[in-house]
Amino acid sequence: MIQYSILCKKSIWAIALVAMLFATPDAAAQTTSDACSYAVANQYTVNTSCTFETFNKPGTYNADYNPGTCGAGANDDAFGWFQATATSTTVTFDPLNNHDAVLHVFTGPCGGPYTQISCANAGGNGVNETVNLTTVIGTNYLIRTQRIASNNGMDGSICVYSPPPPPANDDPCAATVLTVNTSCSNTASTNIGATSTGGIPAPTCASYSGGDVWFSFVAPVNGVANIETTAGGLTDSGMELYTATACNGTFTSIECDNNDGSGNMSEILRTGLTSGQTYYIRLWGASGAAGTFSICVWATPPPANDDPCGATALTVNTTCSTTPGTNVGCSHNRRSRTYVRKLFRWRRVVLVRGTDQRHGEHLHNG
Repeated sequence: MIQYSILCKKSIWAIALVAMLFATPDAAAQTTSDACSYAVANQYTVNTSCTFETFNKPGTYNADYNPGTCGAGANDDAFGWFQATATSTTVTFDPLNNHDAVLHVFTGPCGGPYTQISCANAGGNGVNETVNLTTVIGTNYLIRTQRIASNNGMDGSICVYSPPPPPANDDPCAATVLTVNTSCSNTASTNIGATSTGGIPAPTCASYSGGDVWFSFVAPVNGVANIETTAGGLTDSGMELYTATACNGTFTSIECDNNDGSGNMSEILRTGLTSGQTYYIRLWGASGAAGTFSICVWATPPPANDDPCGATALTVNTTCSTTPGTNVGCSHNRRSRTYVRKLFRWRRVVLVRGTDQRHGEHLHNG
């Protein structure tokens, strides 16, 4: 029994040792340092949105550097750092326990000289401090926090983030052109990083709060467009269809849709559109949501005999021999409809020596 217990303990320790050997540095929580340090353990991740990580200043830390700006003094401070991934970066420090904090960001090697990029001490007790920075991609930046006029501990959390650049179709004049296919052929899209479009009235459906992207299509000959969206990371969308005098001109809303599609996604089905005219689609996430999604525009193609010059030739038989036909997808063409009606009437005529025996009417060519 004793021998078995010893073997079990050895196995447990062996498993623990293997787990430690294969653990990655990213698995460990980031921590602050008492003095300036560019160690991996003190590096904070740059996210695409504010994601807080622990950033504490224990009471055992010492005073390392006094920048003398934004109300800083020769009090105990804590450090961390990040490497810029974009040309714009935001840093926000959230102090706990109603403490009053000051936040600094520098460049430079540990021990100096330091170059101050920005600092913040705009709030009072318990208020977040935020700096918006112009950053150089690949450059390391040092973060310093300090509790105002106190060497006591200050717990808190920090987020470092750089929103992704807007999508290419962030504005109407850069709208993604969609082809009207005969069935739905999705185009992968996203509104992550999208901004609000100015100069066009805000949509009145689907809790619009910005973050819209744009698409365009040319209406097919039959004036029909089925606009469908499919969820990805974005699961609740809003969509509006417009006519416009130009991509930077006057926009007129045709329809605004919240969730007529699958789930909470948008869908617009329109007929009577003007063939050959460009229409614009504005899409956003409900209540400011952002993510990936897919979109398509499709329409059933018109039949081959949609126009007079494509009229179906009917054989004049001695008895009725029907020819199947359809008007699904027919264009809104008055001349075509009139001609089809005539053909429909003519196809039932039985000719005997050029005379309609039922009505006694003569039929003429042309």
